Amino acid sequence: MSTEPRIFMIAGEPSADRHAAMLGEALLRERSLRLCGVGEALMRGAGFDLLLDSSGWSGIGVVDSLERLPHLIGRMRALTAHLLAEPPDLLVPVDFGAFNVRLLRRIRARLACPVLYYFPPRSWSREANYESLAELVDRVATPFSWSEDRLRAAGIQGTWVGHPVIDRILPLDAQELALLRAKLGAVPGRMLVGLLPGSRAMEIRCSGREMLAAARIIADERDDVDFLLSVAPSVPEEALREQVARHRLQERVSLTHGLSTIVQASDLAIVTSGTATLEAAAAGCPMLIIYRGTRLMVLEKWLRRFAQPFIGMPNILANREVVPELIHLEAEATALAERALGLLADQKKMRGMREDLLELRGRLGAPGVSDRVARLCLDALST
Repeated sequence: MSTEPRIFMIAGEPSADRHAAMLGEALLRERSLRLCGVGEALMRGAGFDLLLDSSGWSGIGVVDSLERLPHLIGRMRALTAHLLAEPPDLLVPVDFGAFNVRLLRRIRARLACPVLYYFPPRSWSREANYESLAELVDRVATPFSWSEDRLRAAGIQGTWVGHPVIDRILPLDAQELALLRAKLGAVPGRMLVGLLPGSRAMEIRCSGREMLAAARIIADERDDVDFLLSVAPSVPEEALREQVARHRLQERVSLTHGLSTIVQASDLAIVTSGTATLEAAAAGCPMLIIYRGTRLMVLEKWLRRFAQPFIGMPNILANREVVPELIHLEAEATALAERALGLLADQKKMRGMREDLLELRGRLGAPGVSDRVARLCLDALST
């Protein structure tokens, strides 16, 4: 039997899968380890032995998440039994607080290993209360500086490590941008608009359709604009091709793998609210943030605005509106196209937005985020 330490990570959504994969790679650069856990394709590709595949676990808000509840209850029972029967040397929950915190409540008193939480729940909130988390974890690595203060106020050994988006996405200078656009086959002198509908089926249905309808309107108004449509690993490419053809956009839309490529290459991005908005911000890419869903999902989002006035991460982190947010009917194709056309015609406003986003990038910490978290993990193993 191997004597190498075993680290078990739990990532229940695509962004957490990416963070965990980057952390796993950083750990393996430091020393030989056994990486196990719950995650998706990126973790598997980084060398993790996955107990469960978490594809499709995450929902959008309470309403969408409730539909997944019966499945998640079963997965939590299986995970509880495994961790208690075969405790790792270190447990690292990654984000996905609705699931991970409940799991820790079930097992913490009986779990014979330290717990380091990476991306604690509501780390983006300046008002987060972590008193209930204190008895569940030994350490926390958080992406935002104010979250460290909130954690320590609750008696938790919290460390601000920065956000890993800093290591994945860099703004490009003019020469690098020209090379990237040439690689994508972009025509010099034409503008590029990135379309980022998300990675979940609900997002593709609700946001993707309106984005492509808006793209059709923009294409009819301006013959110097092309589009890059993001293809998430969980989304069937053929389904997106059918939608593109339905809107007669085959000559203007390129299906593109790699969200970072799109936000680095685009003059403007239309982005579904979520982690992708922070990735666009890290690239300094001007954007429109949209949120569409069922009536109940939209009602939930509006009600949350009483406590949090913004839905997009760049605006939440800046604590002011840096980029426009369009919810439900505001994000209907005609209205969306009108806002996008207005920005494309106003280069001064676009430059100002880019400058604001690059300033925001500076608040996300220094490069080397995953390496810093890896060192915290190794320190937890040795204590």
